[in-house]
Order: sequence, then C-alpha cells, then structure tokens
Amino acid sequence: AGLALISAFAAGGIFGTEAGTWRLQQVVNFVWRNLGVDIRLQRIYQHPFSGYGLYNFSSESWPSIERRPLSSLTSDEFKERYVKGRRPVILTDIKPQLQWTPKNLSLRCGTMPVSFDRRYSAGLSAIPSWMRKLFLDSRTLLTYNRTTEQVLEAMHASTTLEEYVSRLDKDQDSISLAKKVTDGRLYSGNIADYIFPVMLSAQHIERGHCDDLIREGKAVLQRLIEFAAAGRHDPPKFAAMNPVLFVAPAGSRAIPLHQHGPFNDNLLWMLHGSKKIVTVSPSSTEWLYERPEFGGSEYADRVFSADLLEPDAGVQPDVRHVRGMEGILSAGELIYLPVNVPHAIQTQDETSVMLAWQMPVPGIARLFWMKTCSFLEELSDFPPWAEKCAILKKLMSENQEASD
Repeated sequence: AGLALISAFAAGGIFGTEAGTWRLQQVVNFVWRNLGVDIRLQRIYQHPFSGYGLYNFSSESWPSIERRPLSSLTSDEFKERYVKGRRPVILTDIKPQLQWTPKNLSLRCGTMPVSFDRRYSAGLSAIPSWMRKLFLDSRTLLTYNRTTEQVLEAMHASTTLEEYVSRLDKDQDSISLAKKVTDGRLYSGNIADYIFPVMLSAQHIERGHCDDLIREGKAVLQRLIEFAAAGRHDPPKFAAMNPVLFVAPAGSRAIPLHQHGPFNDNLLWMLHGSKKIVTVSPSSTEWLYERPEFGGSEYADRVFSADLLEPDAGVQPDVRHVRGMEGILSAGELIYLPVNVPHAIQTQDETSVMLAWQMPVPGIARLFWMKTCSFLEELSDFPPWAEKCAILKKLMSENQEASD
C-alpha cells in the first residue's frame, strides 16, 4: 500500500496538473501516433484543398468561408466547387417560416423530453475515476466549481426543453465567470472546459412534441434535394433524414474541434442567434493536438484540443501550420460542411438555436447523383473508400431503376 501511495505521488509529480492541464496527454499522444489501433481514424490527405489558408496573427483571422445565396448557384457549380473541393460554403437565403427564439421554441416544443448524454463526452465516463480526480477535477473545480463526477451526474439527468431553456441565462453566467477565473483562457486547449454546463447537443426531435420544427426541417431538406437534382423528377430518397437540435447559451462551445467519420457531410441551419465557425483542411489534422481518448465513437469521430477560434502559438505552436477558414453563421443561413472537414464552433452573443443534419453514407454525393467515386479516391488515402464507393453506386443504381 505504501508503494502504491508513493507511486501515485510520483505520477502526480510527473504528470500532475497546473490549472487543469493534463500532462499525461503527451504520453497518450505518443502512444496514439505509434500504436493507434483504430484504422478508421488513421486518415491521411495529401491533397492541398484550395481556399484554406494559414491564420493571420496580426489581424487575428482566418481566410473567410464563402457566402452565397443558394439561388445564385447551379447544381453543377455546387458539386464541383464545394462537394468535390471539400470547401465549406454559407448559404445566405435559407429563411425559416417561423420565429425560433428561445421563448418561441419553449412555447412550441416545451414538453419535449431532452437528455445530455452526448457522445463527445462519452470518453469522460471511460476514464477511471482516480484519473479524473488526478488530472481533470482541478480544472473543472476552478472553472465551474464542479467535480467530473458531478458533471457526469448532470449529463445523465433528463428534463424537458422548457426547463432547459429556462436555465440558459444561468448557464451563460457560469460561462462568463469561468472566463474571468481563467483570465480569458477558457477552452484554450483544455478538453475539460467543454463538459459543463451540459448543453442540448444533437437532440433528436420527437414527433408530437415539436411538429412545427420537424416540418421546417423537412422543407429545407426538400429544397436542397430539389436543387441538387437540378429539375430531375426522381430525386434521391432519404427515409430517415431527420435533423437534430442544438440549443446553446451565449459564449459557449458545446463540442471541441472535431472531425466526423469517414464519409459524413454536415448541414447546419441557424434558426436564432449566430455562431462563429472555423473549418480546417483535412490535410492539417497532424497539427491539431489530437485527443484520441475523447474520440472513436461509433461514427469514427476524432477530437482535437487545438484552439482555432482563438489561436495562441505561444501555447500551441503547431497551430502555425494549420490551414483553415472562418465565418459567422447567422439566423436564416445554412452552412455546408464537407466530408472529413474538422470544425470548431462557438455561439456568439445570444442563445443559439440550430438544426443539423449529418448526411449518411455516402453523404451529400447521393444528392448530386455522383455515380463515380474518383473524387474520393483522389482526395483520400483512407482504405475503405472503395467499399463506400460500391455502396454509392448501388444506391444510385436503385434510384435509377425506380425512376425508369
């Protein structure tokens, strides 16, 4: 027992925390880079991906994400410039039919049950409690006066949407206080900062509780399908393509910088408020300070601790090499996030309400009837691309047969 106690103190001395910094991460990163076992996450890109650029530390900005009305684009231009080029774009003319302020959301959908057991925080449960106490609790106690055990209890609590909306002002105050006690360095490379307050992220919308919101989402997706089909009478079918709901307090980041699984595109539609979004070239992932213990979900997602919303090369030198883009997504706008593009998001000065679609395999390519997969082969060395291509061709063939 004495030896175990001495070993614990030694580990604390070698890998201990200073304002919550997890020094053990250096060891984890070394092991991950050399002995990583999840082949799904080992994706390498040599393609330059045009449009991305280095961060300008003088102007404190990345190159801008393009902003285009959907009505100004053709299907072919969208497919070639954005889908194949892995270039995000903000569509500026996607207005909702109704007003979705937090108050109206609560009035229309308040009875909907919600939960907070987000997959991006699943890694927290997997870390042994003694390691959380040793390496993480000092940070969560400093920032939010909560232990990680208390955070996990909050994550597994259930409530209604109305009750969640009613506490958003209090959550905003908690974030503001955390920024003060960290001298403005909240989220600066510290994964623990993202786990509280627990936020409504990727919440499935239940029928009977929020039908108006479901209808809004269906109308937007149908518009995009018709746009991509370019007048065809047989657009592709997405039987279960329902959006998920995000509601977040001002100044918050619900999820760290992350990259979705191999062939999932994302559509984010802002209904109220605004968010700052930084996207990263898929060929820059080696500079993002990967945190494998927080990733690797069933979607083969990856999580990183690089702070690209407020880069600091003094704290994270590798961010100098990252090529990215940034933009503000406001109410009535939708951003297309291409497959495998890492992204970080922060809610701006008021509560945000957003719908999101994570397009299933083979993603948005299916909307555009992309019956060949050469663009996947050219831009990715990820081994199973050929298998995904076969799925794409099969789906396209089935759609074509149905229309003949």
